[in-house]
Amino acid sequence: MTELCIKVYHYFRSHRTVCWISMIAWFVCCGFFAAQIHLEEDINKLFPASTNEDGSTKLAFANLKIKDKTFLLFEGKDGASVAHIIETCDAFVDSLLQKEAALDSSNRMLEDIFYCLPDELLPDAIDYLGAHLPAYIDTSFYAAIDTMLTDSHLARQMKVNRQDLESSWGNMYPELIQIDPLGLRKELMRQFKPLTEGSGSGYKIIDGHFFVPDSTVCVAFLTPRYSATNTGQGASLFQMLNTQIEAFSASNPDVKICYHGTPASGFYNAAQIKSDLKNTIAGALVLVLLFILFCFRNYDTLPLLLLPVLFGVLFGLAGMYFIKGEFSLLALGIGAVVLGVAFSYVLHILTHYKFVGNPEQVLRDQVRPVCLGCITTIGSFMGLVFVQTELLRDFGLFASLSILGTTAFSLFYLPQLLNPAKNRINKRAFSLIEKVNAYPFDRNKPLIAVLVVLTVVCTFFYFMGGTRFDADMHDLGYKAGITSYSENLLRTKTYTGDKQKYFASSGRTMEEAIHHFESLNNRLDSLQKEGLVKSYTRTGMLFVPLDVQLARIHAWKNFWTDQRLQCVRQLIEKTAPEAGLRPEAFQPFFELATADYKPDALYDAGIIPQGYLSTLMEQSYNGEYLCFTSVRCANDSVRSSQSDYHRICDAVASLPNLLVLDTYYYTTDTLTQMSKDFNLLQWISMLFVFVILWLSFRGNIRYTLLGFMPILLSWFIVLGAMVIFDKQFNLVSVVISTFIFGIGVDYSIFVMSGLLDKGNNPDLLKYHKTAIFFSAVILIITVGSMMFARHPAISSVGFCTLVGLVSSVVLSYVLQPAIFRMMQERRSK
Repeated sequence: MTELCIKVYHYFRSHRTVCWISMIAWFVCCGFFAAQIHLEEDINKLFPASTNEDGSTKLAFANLKIKDKTFLLFEGKDGASVAHIIETCDAFVDSLLQKEAALDSSNRMLEDIFYCLPDELLPDAIDYLGAHLPAYIDTSFYAAIDTMLTDSHLARQMKVNRQDLESSWGNMYPELIQIDPLGLRKELMRQFKPLTEGSGSGYKIIDGHFFVPDSTVCVAFLTPRYSATNTGQGASLFQMLNTQIEAFSASNPDVKICYHGTPASGFYNAAQIKSDLKNTIAGALVLVLLFILFCFRNYDTLPLLLLPVLFGVLFGLAGMYFIKGEFSLLALGIGAVVLGVAFSYVLHILTHYKFVGNPEQVLRDQVRPVCLGCITTIGSFMGLVFVQTELLRDFGLFASLSILGTTAFSLFYLPQLLNPAKNRINKRAFSLIEKVNAYPFDRNKPLIAVLVVLTVVCTFFYFMGGTRFDADMHDLGYKAGITSYSENLLRTKTYTGDKQKYFASSGRTMEEAIHHFESLNNRLDSLQKEGLVKSYTRTGMLFVPLDVQLARIHAWKNFWTDQRLQCVRQLIEKTAPEAGLRPEAFQPFFELATADYKPDALYDAGIIPQGYLSTLMEQSYNGEYLCFTSVRCANDSVRSSQSDYHRICDAVASLPNLLVLDTYYYTTDTLTQMSKDFNLLQWISMLFVFVILWLSFRGNIRYTLLGFMPILLSWFIVLGAMVIFDKQFNLVSVVISTFIFGIGVDYSIFVMSGLLDKGNNPDLLKYHKTAIFFSAVILIITVGSMMFARHPAISSVGFCTLVGLVSSVVLSYVLQPAIFRMMQERRSK
């Protein structure tokens, strides 16, 4: 490989035009395709895909529209009256709709705002029920009707009918009593009682608006036009919401307006990632560049340092475009650590060039260790391709491609950009670094003893405590103040601390989904008897399958025979006058009993407001139909497989065509399995590195073990330190562990290269150590800045990264040369 790079170097030197054209062509090509890639901002892309028992993929959470609901809360403060809260809610929604209407149709963001019941809802519902009553009466209902066909019952009921007719609602809807002389309405209310009691919503209706039980918070339900995964449009919507809230807070200080929901969480997650990238990592890179500029003195050092890394990033993004077409924004944010590895290779070449001033000599000394480090680092990152999480696979591919692109550019094009006539360095800075590197760390016995003890202690704690993995995905999402406050407020006011989650039945058609809901209903019934489920929405009582409706209509016709109708007529004629009522007033009952009924789908009738209907059923983005129920259960403080919620989820998810609408549930098992596979993944990567080192050192097992030692021990130190300080790996820090492993491999390889070539090139080790020093400073600044990020997924990388980085440098500086010197002394003796 060294000879190939030298031949390319001389060819480009003699054909400068070819060099520049090919370089520009590569940049343009990679830049063009990198610009085409879609950066996915959805935090749900973190989650591993879940599968059914037959291996088919479960409905993805991102496909569900119900997750796109945003809860808009109006909280009365300082004793604000209910009327004032309603007035503020109406004014806010009206203002929001006016702004929405002023937008171009292609830029509109709201699908629906459900904040009050329409005035015509109750009359329409009564008319619909009257026209389709038999379809909603269970066959067990007829046994109760038989007990009503007696003189004594009808005499009592007629007195009740008289009282009801004289009541306020009887004056408004007298037809309800005229069609029901027997008092079926009481039995119907008993039958439909679970529908109202089991909703678990905790809301009450005041003037058509939804209030929490203590009447201090009014709730509206906002449905965007776009999926919650589209945080680009979400930014416009929530910016408009925030502007509105600020304006209303000034004019209505006694009503606090807040909101929460998946779209809001997605918006603030993406915004925080972008903010962290801009304020922490970008700021750290500026410090790094100033440090490099101060030490290297040449103004062209910055372009020379950035060009290979920039090409590597573009090469990685272009490769991801061809492989997948999209890339996770969060993976790109965490990908800042890849820049550290990429900078390391460029720094080794530039630092070596500063000392020797000859590009060809740089290639002769650097190609072998750089290529070896590139291969081993790519091997460690490629291990992530075999895990089940899309984020980790994305990162593994992107990191491998970026490092490959950076290395290739550094070896083929970077030497052409080096100008020996302008080679300058800050002699004071380099002199200080050389003094540090010249210190005989490998002869400092107390330092070696401390390092050995520290390594042994960390290794002991690792084997005692093992690798611990945080499989709770809730800990990785950023929680904005406004959404956390809103969510806690609604939970406190309505659910009294209970957990409330959605479950669903699915089908290719809505009718099929409703049919499958019967299985979900039966399973939840049994779980409620066991005490696991506190209540759930009886959606199946509203949406009755058409074939079941047809069977019920037939049962109605068969029940109301001429003999029964004649019996009812005689009873009415006898008992109605005794209560002061005219028998002919109940003629509508007989029309109801003998009418010709047909099955009808309530979800297509237009009776239920769209804002509420979408919480009961939907057609998902991928075309599948879902029928929902909201389930209340105990809110276990400790998430475990033994909690009531997980036992409910396990019972529901085990049945076909039933879903738990909680992506965290599906990811917990996968992430738990990942924690078991985590060590195996690392040991496989280590085995790959060991084999590469063994081949590189031409079968010399002692040199191979010595080169491999810092990698292994630094990994033990990281794992042990995490046990000692009670830290856990999570989905993101797994990525960083591969980075620690990769950079440890590089440091070990370069130190071994300097030790082995010390006889032929005494200064080589000094050059390598100087480059390692620059690399370590850059990585400590870059990765250390991530500890100040506010997004949990980014800030979580700091501890294990810094421990691994420092231990890699110290082991390579101290223990590796000490053991090598001992081996050489023993060999000479």
